[in-house]
Amino acid sequence: MADRIAPVGVLNVYATPTELKRRLGITDTTRDSTLWHLLHVASRIVEGHCARNFYVTSESKRFDVRDRHGVQVDDLIEIAQVVEDWDGDGVYERIRERKDYILYPLDSNPGSLRGVPFHALRTPRRRGGRCFPTGRASVQITGRWGYRSHFLPLDGYISNDGAQLTKASKSFKVDDDANIRAGQTILVGNEQMFVKQVGASVLNVERGMNGTSAVAHDDGSLLKALAYPAEVVEATLLVAVDRWRRRDGIARSNDVAAGARDELYDPSGDVSRLLAPYRRLRI
Repeated sequence: MADRIAPVGVLNVYATPTELKRRLGITDTTRDSTLWHLLHVASRIVEGHCARNFYVTSESKRFDVRDRHGVQVDDLIEIAQVVEDWDGDGVYERIRERKDYILYPLDSNPGSLRGVPFHALRTPRRRGGRCFPTGRASVQITGRWGYRSHFLPLDGYISNDGAQLTKASKSFKVDDDANIRAGQTILVGNEQMFVKQVGASVLNVERGMNGTSAVAHDDGSLLKALAYPAEVVEATLLVAVDRWRRRDGIARSNDVAAGARDELYDPSGDVSRLLAPYRRLRI
């Protein structure tokens, strides 16, 4: 039996309803809408705790520059273009070439399984290296943003009877849905899609997610899924389970000693420890 489709507005969750149901021992679909909303809320709580998001966006961002030798940026995965406003008129008239900046930290590798994001652009150490213009919103960067961008093959592909998947299609067949779960963000070509429901090898999806464009895809296009850090997934599930149990007033019984007062398990300590390596402290 397929899980119920994700409610409108539920997107970019860091764990799936299947995983949450397994934790809660739920086997039916009658409470799916509530579980979807719990995962959405838990994911946003994790983001708030860490002061960053773990999904990947494609967009342009503007930054103030105080040091002409470098620009501090949000979690950055990849740059498509850097443009600069040198006269403060709000028009970015100059393009900075790739040879004119270095991304830091040098060994970030945000496209790998254990990668971390870039946090700064610096001018190269060479004579004649061009500095950055200082001032408010003097640099605009177009690229991909987030903690990391590691997509895993799903061993599945679009199976549309030889026809292209149009950019307007909200559902399509796949050859094998064994590794695909509702709640995953998948990548087809350069387009992100949020899987809202899986059933009988048919995916219902939200197209053009996180700043990517919905485009046509050839039959046989391969599918990949965004892999979130395991600690982020676990923290999301802990928060969602806690909110579910507090909702129903279910006391933790497994770890309560004989004769002790039953108390609800408070996951805040475990969540803080899990997310400590991912927490960004803003200055």
